[in-house]
Amino acid sequence: MTDKIQDWVIGVIDDDPVNAALLEAMLTRAGYTGLAFHSTAEFRRRSGPDSVDLILLDWDMPDENGLEFLRAIREHDHVTTPVIFVTHFDRDEQVALGLNSGADDYVTKPVEATVLIARIESVMRRLHPHKGTLEHWPPFEFDLRQRQIRIDGTPCRATNREFELMLFMFRRNGRVLSRESLLTHVWRLNGNVETRSIDTHVSRLRKTFGLDGSSGWQLEGVYQKGYCLRRITDPKDSEA
Repeated sequence: MTDKIQDWVIGVIDDDPVNAALLEAMLTRAGYTGLAFHSTAEFRRRSGPDSVDLILLDWDMPDENGLEFLRAIREHDHVTTPVIFVTHFDRDEQVALGLNSGADDYVTKPVEATVLIARIESVMRRLHPHKGTLEHWPPFEFDLRQRQIRIDGTPCRATNREFELMLFMFRRNGRVLSRESLLTHVWRLNGNVETRSIDTHVSRLRKTFGLDGSSGWQLEGVYQKGYCLRRITDPKDSEA
């Protein structure tokens, strides 16, 4: 098995439920995990920019428009998550304004699935070059072909779900990951379902793989947000 660009979680912010569902279906058919939101407020409440790998953003929405949202996350929150506008606004000055405000690409509706996926893959290749079959976050090594986790070169026993959950978190270390994104991507469940499975797995990862800080990595709960895996430089940090 090799690293796939389709590993990414993509948020769709569009106030039109039909169009949001259409975009989400395009993403699903391409192998992505798509999460649909009908306003920027809903996106912030349920997920947040750090919980997704890319955002498809409509410009014209009833609350905060897409341009205002983009400027806020770039200038105020300093979020670097890539954003692609997907909108009916097609005038040259609007395209230029969107790109100059921090968008990574701009696509006008109606959009063909092949074009949208190509644009997404172009952005993601630019930001996340292909890494091959081994990924390293010392002392952890992930063998994507054998689906094996090694710590300081020693193989560790891990279930398929533990492997996927750890790889998902390590690839996004330092970011707060919502429960919704974890359920949708790792468990392949609707993010709104109630389950304690995430908490159970997190507790096991902390104990089994030293993600309590003893390995140099700490998996923390973030109140009303989700979880964050971070590297610690001083073991005493894990006692805080």
